[in-house]
Amino acid sequence: MKPPIAALLLASLPALAAAQAPAPSPAGTWDLVWQTRKGPSRSGWLVVTQRGNALHAEIHGRGAVRADGSLAGALMTLRGSRLAIPYVIAARIEGDRIEGSLKVLSVERRFTGYRRR
Repeated sequence: MKPPIAALLLASLPALAAAQAPAPSPAGTWDLVWQTRKGPSRSGWLVVTQRGNALHAEIHGRGAVRADGSLAGALMTLRGSRLAIPYVIAARIEGDRIEGSLKVLSVERRFTGYRRR
């Protein structure tokens, strides 16, 4: 006996809802925790604004720098420069948590961040 079509449709609704869930937004202020040789260090914050998939960010800590980038699903990429030295920030957003790295020349520093409420 074949199951009714309505039962099949109802059974597939959770999978459809998950597939159509909107990507997390990086917009907002993120408090950052950097991984250092001496262990985790709470220092600085990231302020991100979003227009479509385009991003603009200001990174604050020891001074402030600006970066522009894009969002692809839950992956955020920002590019900027300070004193003509380019850097790249790549991060994954998971709700109110962000995890990624800052790469300047051959140096890479990992960080996590939490959305400020």
